[in-house]
Amino acid sequence: MEISESNPDIMYVGMGEPQMRSNVSWGDGVYKTSDGGKTWTHLGLEETHHISQVRVHPTNPDIVYVGAYGHAFGPNEDRGVYKTVDGGKTWKKVLYKSDKAGVIDLVMNPSNPEELFAAVWKFERKAWGPTTGGPESGMWKSTDGGEN
Repeated sequence: MEISESNPDIMYVGMGEPQMRSNVSWGDGVYKTSDGGKTWTHLGLEETHHISQVRVHPTNPDIVYVGAYGHAFGPNEDRGVYKTVDGGKTWKKVLYKSDKAGVIDLVMNPSNPEELFAAVWKFERKAWGPTTGGPESGMWKSTDGGEN
């Protein structure tokens, strides 16, 4: 969950547990409230299943980044970093490594919100244990608000 610094009535919540273990629960995307939590609106990203982080721009609560881990139990294309500039009406995937590596952490520089760091981790939960790591894992940096 992330609360807007510029308007604390606006909050975004990403669903699903990002802590990968044997009995992890998945979610159905992102929700937003504009009235301090009285009402919530579903904003999509259902197939991301596990959202690790939500980051809201400090001066513009319509600019939001979501770190999506994706399906824990198999490959899927909905992993990566998503960005909205219209408060969640539309989303653009701005970072994607593979269908087996998702974003496990996402950090925004508080003094420069154009600077983002994303930790990408290849992980797949199997009945006999996890498959982790590899060349798809790593740290990524953007200095232009996720465009590159």
